[in-house]
Amino acid sequence: MQSLSSSVLIPSFRRPDYLRRCLLSLATQTQLPDEVIVVWQADDTPTRDVVQLLLPSSPYVLRLLHCAEAGIVNAENAALDAATSDIILLCDDDVIVPETWLARHLSFYADPSVGAVGGSANNHHSDAAPFPKRSVKPIGRLTWYGKSHGNMYDHIEAWTNLEPIECDHLVGYNMSLRRCAFDRFESALRPYWQKFELDACLQVKARGYRVLFDFANVVDHYPTNTVYTSGRGGNLQVKIVNGCYNECFILAKFSPANLRFWRLVYLFLFGSVNSPGLLASLRAIQLYGKPYRELKILHTVWTERIAGWKDGLQARELRSEF
Repeated sequence: MQSLSSSVLIPSFRRPDYLRRCLLSLATQTQLPDEVIVVWQADDTPTRDVVQLLLPSSPYVLRLLHCAEAGIVNAENAALDAATSDIILLCDDDVIVPETWLARHLSFYADPSVGAVGGSANNHHSDAAPFPKRSVKPIGRLTWYGKSHGNMYDHIEAWTNLEPIECDHLVGYNMSLRRCAFDRFESALRPYWQKFELDACLQVKARGYRVLFDFANVVDHYPTNTVYTSGRGGNLQVKIVNGCYNECFILAKFSPANLRFWRLVYLFLFGSVNSPGLLASLRAIQLYGKPYRELKILHTVWTERIAGWKDGLQARELRSEF
């Protein structure tokens, strides 16, 4: 069998020291990637400069692209357009990958039914202390009524011995896709582009390929993004409202007709504290107080869910495989 070529895509924004560590970890792979494409964004010249410094000594083809507007999906798509390989790998700039990371991803694609592969991450605080370990399931599942379960991080050590499982979606800090199994990353999603990986994996499944989660391929992750923290701090438009739009957009785009009503019921009536429907909004009032604020959030979320659902249905009509 002819070996598959590999392109690693790394959109990076204002974390040059993290990016340097990530690129150096890719240089120690037992099987080197055919190319690594770094996208620096907007006016982030320190990221550009780090890559330029590493270019002469890089053991793999290291390519540098610029995206005028900052944003992970636009940057991923810019890198995707430039990529030349059979397998596309994603990792974040705040990740350090183990030596067998790429080889292990590629090994699954010997099976022509596999269209995407992902793995876990061990998260670390800024002082390198690890996050608490978890043994929470299900992993990477989308229920029939529309709730998505992640749980793809900070697993207990024993789980690295588990066999790979089929799932519905993955996360972008440790993920690969067969290039012919999907089109592009969905550019209609709103910042902070929550669930763009779900959209990509559902494209893969819509084309008849399988999505796998590999417990044994674990990266070290040093997250700095505060969008996903719990509570009501930060920019709630980006943290909650836009994420609810994205959720509805993707479910409308991919849900079969017999599930659409039930998924709308779940989204509007139930939801979760960080993606509220009516009942979850009442729970948020219990947790955080400020009933007026929570009801205002709920009203805004409902408005954006309707918009996301309508836009997702329009996107569905443009795709021939559904």
